[in-house]
Amino acid sequence: QQPARFSNRCLQTIGRCWPHLRALGVGGAGCGIQGLASLARNCMRLQVLELDHVSEINQEVAAEVCREGLKGLEMLVLSSTPVTPKALLHFNSVCRNLKSIVVQIGIEDYFEDPNSPEARKLFDEMVNKLQ
Repeated sequence: QQPARFSNRCLQTIGRCWPHLRALGVGGAGCGIQGLASLARNCMRLQVLELDHVSEINQEVAAEVCREGLKGLEMLVLSSTPVTPKALLHFNSVCRNLKSIVVQIGIEDYFEDPNSPEARKLFDEMVNKLQ
């Protein structure tokens, strides 16, 4: 809700100061590809990563983050974070130790007017594709 409060710089600091983390939950619209890649590169032992209210995770983001690290990731939790099916497939194919992917999303994570019939239809289609 306050993108400037938690940013890529925060993710970079976490990675530099706590490189031996095994589990981490971060979030905010200010967390982008550069910060997530830096975190993956510096926290090589991450087994659990939770991203909450982060900007959309698409295949490009997944590829960049996985290229930098996450080789030991066992659980990925995406809460109120829009994600594409291709990104999920990428995580699943590259993170060999991955046992669980949890996606918790609502229609309001994708659409400004969640009550419109068109938004509901599109959201239902997205959920089907993610499943």
